[in-house]
Amino acid sequence: MIKPVVNKKILIVEDDADYADTVAEYFIKKGNMVVWAETFAEAVDSLSKQNFDAVILDLILPDSDGIELFNQNIALPPVVILSSISSEYSIIDGLSAGALDYVVKPASLELLETRLSLRLLPSDEEKITLHGLTVNAVNRTVYYLNKPVPLTGSEFNILWFLMNHAGQFYDAASLYEKIWKMPSLKSNSIKYHISNLRRKLKDAAQKDLIVTEFGKGYKFIAAETDE
Repeated sequence: MIKPVVNKKILIVEDDADYADTVAEYFIKKGNMVVWAETFAEAVDSLSKQNFDAVILDLILPDSDGIELFNQNIALPPVVILSSISSEYSIIDGLSAGALDYVVKPASLELLETRLSLRLLPSDEEKITLHGLTVNAVNRTVYYLNKPVPLTGSEFNILWFLMNHAGQFYDAASLYEKIWKMPSLKSNSIKYHISNLRRKLKDAAQKDLIVTEFGKGYKFIAAETDE
């Protein structure tokens, strides 16, 4: 289950004062301590002098590209990039540099909290294993009996949610709203992702781990007899 982000010290690196204030207010109301850095230099200075549990990082800053934060000789806590740059190249670049997640603006604050929460899970909650399938929410890896199962970001998000609610049915619209924290757009995109996810899992496990039932939706099987 996704837990709210509380009692954490968070650094927000964002040059848009109004947007930074909105994000800060949201997390402060949850019981967190928030520090705001408007520039790259302020971010480096704060990280050099204080310990943080997480960083929310914009890439477009007035004095540097935010990605340069990973090239500084400072210890970094989990970093979630929050950027308006939505290109696949930028996402891959950010994750390769060391970010643990990448959220594209505009995004709901509930979605941002959900993604951040997954990066702050205690070690005994960051993994879930069912039917030989092991999913790690922190490094976003999936293995079936020690063999990697490559998934896209959307496929991973769907799988993590369904495994944490194994045995429960959800239709496509409900999955979209619960995972992405936004109203469903009534498109077929999530059905496309689920179809690909089911195929990849069946190829790995040689059986259906996600089943569907007309009028109910999709579920990850909870027990060996729940098929």
